[in-house]
Amino acid sequence: MLPLEFASNAAHILAEINAIHPFRRQRPDSADVLVAVDPHNAGLPFGDEELVRERVLDAMIQSFDGTEQPLADLIIDIISPIQ
Repeated sequence: MLPLEFASNAAHILAEINAIHPFRRQRPDSADVLVAVDPHNAGLPFGDEELVRERVLDAMIQSFDGTEQPLADLIIDIISPIQ
């Protein structure tokens, strides 16, 4: 799977998970596991330095409001770490 396709699909899935179970405690939990495990299973790198709390929360909030692109952009940054 191509990184852009992966990011788009993962963002949609995370948005759906967020809609079912919003992160009311102001910290992603089960979503962290999904974002960390899926890139590995897809043979993609994982740059955890991109997991900045404010950016993750903002992207999750926007995805809950129907705008998934910031979340997809975050995922692209996670799976495309600068080497």
